[in-house]
Amino acid sequence: MKLTIISNIVSSLFRRDPLISLPSPHGYANFGFKAIAANGQSYKYGDRNLYAVIPKVKLQNLKSQQLDYRFELAQTFCIQKAGNAIAECEDIWHYAKGDRQISIALSDGATESSFAKEWAKELVTAFVNRDHAYRQEQNLQSWLQPVQQTWQQWLVQQNLTWFAKRKAGAGAFATFLGLEILSDLSWHALATGDSCLFIVRNQQANLYFPIQNSHEFNHRPKLIGTYTEAANIQMNQAHGVAELGDRFYLTTDAIACWIFKQIEANQDPWVKLGEINTQDEFANWVNKLRDRHEIANDDTTLLCLEIRRES
Repeated sequence: MKLTIISNIVSSLFRRDPLISLPSPHGYANFGFKAIAANGQSYKYGDRNLYAVIPKVKLQNLKSQQLDYRFELAQTFCIQKAGNAIAECEDIWHYAKGDRQISIALSDGATESSFAKEWAKELVTAFVNRDHAYRQEQNLQSWLQPVQQTWQQWLVQQNLTWFAKRKAGAGAFATFLGLEILSDLSWHALATGDSCLFIVRNQQANLYFPIQNSHEFNHRPKLIGTYTEAANIQMNQAHGVAELGDRFYLTTDAIACWIFKQIEANQDPWVKLGEINTQDEFANWVNKLRDRHEIANDDTTLLCLEIRRES
């Protein structure tokens, strides 16, 4: 197999992390309308383990030496669905960066649910700001359950119409992708849904996560809900060790699907993505793809985190 972040509603929920939290970039993106459960109560995925574990990534082990490197967000581009304003986008990304460590997360709010954008913001903020002890546990329940509890308390305090209350009572839903890289360049990723991580080394993709091909994309991705029990969330995980020069692409599903189709057609998507240097270039490129029906007309985000040698 190929190797394949609304601010906190109640910010006091989480103790500050050793990482230095940077201002939220408030980035947005998603892949159109996400279907949610029809029962109007909760969205469950059946009796599954908390984590669906994929095999450990087989990367070359780093030598025991101090590496002179830095993390750089080389690309942080997004464009909303044609005809919409950027404020209507419901997918959020956020990150926190410290001494040779970085956490970054991307979430895609499900449009058909109430407060989807707010829920996506809460998820990614909670992930990158979570307590160090939660990091060690590698336990979804340790940071997700407090977010859900605070969300429900917040919702009760909102002055909503009866209709809005009824819809909000069905829950808010979003996909989630979280990545953390530590000082020894070991990394760990968590994902629910169809926002994807690609690790590229020497212009070759060493990791596709959590989706493996274009045929897996549909209008019913797995989602994390405000009322979903942690035990019923299919949270995939992957881990490995990075090297200098590696690029970590975090994408929402529209562009992720395009990447897979390029690879499946024996094309090289990394060359084209590497040529995009500004937001305007990204917007023009995505619009051309939409005109040619090569990418869905939906909110689209591209993040690229590079491990570069310190100059």
